[in-house]
Amino acid sequence: MNYFLAGIKGSGMSHLARYLVQGGHAVSGCDVPEDFFTSALLDGISVLPSDCSLPDDADCLIYSTSYGSRPLPCMTQAEERGIEVLDYPHALARLSADRITVGICGTHGKSTTCAAASWLGQDAGLRAGSVYGSFLQKSGTVWHDGDRGLVIEACEYQDHFMLYDLDALVITSIAWDHPDWFEDLDAVRRSFRNRIAAMGRGAAVFYHDSLGRLARDWRSERPDITFIPYGPHSQVSLNRNADGSFGVTGCAASFSSAQRSPKILYDYLAGLLAVSCLSLMLSSVPVDEAALSEAMEDFIPHLSGFPGLVGRQEVLFEEDGVTYIDDYAHHPDEIRVCIDSLRRGYPGKRIICLFKSHTDSRTLSMLRDFASALARCNAVFVQETFAARGDGGQESALRLYKALDRQVFRSFYGRLDVACYTPTDREAVMAAASCLQSGDILLTLGAGNNRHLAYEIAKERRKALL
Repeated sequence: MNYFLAGIKGSGMSHLARYLVQGGHAVSGCDVPEDFFTSALLDGISVLPSDCSLPDDADCLIYSTSYGSRPLPCMTQAEERGIEVLDYPHALARLSADRITVGICGTHGKSTTCAAASWLGQDAGLRAGSVYGSFLQKSGTVWHDGDRGLVIEACEYQDHFMLYDLDALVITSIAWDHPDWFEDLDAVRRSFRNRIAAMGRGAAVFYHDSLGRLARDWRSERPDITFIPYGPHSQVSLNRNADGSFGVTGCAASFSSAQRSPKILYDYLAGLLAVSCLSLMLSSVPVDEAALSEAMEDFIPHLSGFPGLVGRQEVLFEEDGVTYIDDYAHHPDEIRVCIDSLRRGYPGKRIICLFKSHTDSRTLSMLRDFASALARCNAVFVQETFAARGDGGQESALRLYKALDRQVFRSFYGRLDVACYTPTDREAVMAAASCLQSGDILLTLGAGNNRHLAYEIAKERRKALL
C-alpha cells in the first residue's frame, strides 16, 4: 500500500513512517524545509515541500494533527479523489484494531517508557513493534518484527487515547497539562477514568503507585480488570544491589544502568512491565503477578544495553570541556526531573540552558512553576515560544523571562545567576557561547526545535579560540 504522510517530520509521524516502511509499505510525505531530529528515521523516504501535490499513486493520506485547522493542498486533493484520509491518532487507532496493543499513557514519561519497552522487545526478539514520539539513540530504525503485537504512545490530549483498541494500559503519571484542552487537574483525571472505563473485559492496567487513591475508584468500577501497581511502595519495585546494579522485587535477574534518577528508572520498569505483558498476551497466557515475574526474568538483563532515546538527556557531543545535551522536557515537572537527573550525573557542573517553551497556553498557565523549575539551572536563555497549532510567540516568553529574572540570586537552590531573553536563534547562540566555560553543560531544552543550536554554539566557541 502507498502511504503519503503530511507533516512527516513530526516526532510521531516520522516513527509511523519508518514503521510502515519496515512493514513493507511504500511511504512518502511532505513537510517544511527545516531539519528536525527525526531526519534519521526518514532516510530513503521522499519528503516533498508542504505545498506539493498529492502523488498519483497514493492510496491513503495520513496527516499530522497540527494541520487539522489549516489543510494542505495534498489533503484537499486526497478528499477530492476519494482517497482515505486519516489524522495521526486515527492511523494509530487503525493499527491497534487488528493487533494486541499495549498503550502507554500518562502526563509524563510516556516516550521513555515506550522506548524501554521497544528496546527490550527488539533486543529479546519479540515478534511485535511500536510507534511513539521519538526513537532509540544511535538508531535510524524502529521496532517492527511482526504485526500481531504493538506498543503505542497513547496521549491524553484531546482524548486521543480514547480512539485506541487497547488490551493493556500503562499509566505513568497524572498531572495537569494541555490547558487549552483540560480546564484543570480534575478534568485530566476524568479523562483517564474514562479511558479505563473503555477497556475491554479482562484487560490489564499497570499504574504508578503514586496514583493509588485514584486506583481505588478504578478498581471498584472495573472489578473485571487486572490492576497491578508498580513503584517504590509496591510489590513491583526496584532495588539497588551491592554491586551497583538494579533488580526487580521478586526476580533474580538484574541490570546495570548509568541512570540515577529514580523517576526515570521507574519509567524503565514501566517499559519492562509493558513488554512482559505483551509477551504473555501474544502467548495467550493470563496476565497475573506470578506470570509477569516469570516473563520479566527473561527481559530484565536486556535493560543493561538500553541506549536511551533521542531527545531525552541525549548527549549530542563534547567539545573543549563542554558537554552538549538535548532534552525534550516542556512541562515544569519534566524539567525538574531532567535537571535533577543531570545534577546527579554531573555533580558540580554548571548547567547553561537554552529553553524554548511549547505553546503560550501552557507557559502562561504554569508560569510560576516554569520559573521555579528552570531556576535549578545556573543560566537560562529564554527563546521565543514555539508555535504549535498557532499557539506561540513573544508574550509568554517575555513573561517567563521576567519571572526568571526575579529568581536570579534568590532561587531556593541559590544557583540561577543569569537570565536573558534571546528571542532569535542568533541571539541565543551568541549569548550562550559567551557564557559557557570549560566544564559546563549546555542544555537545549523544550519541545521546540532548538537542538541544532548546540552545534552553532560550539562553532562560535571555536571561532573565539582562534
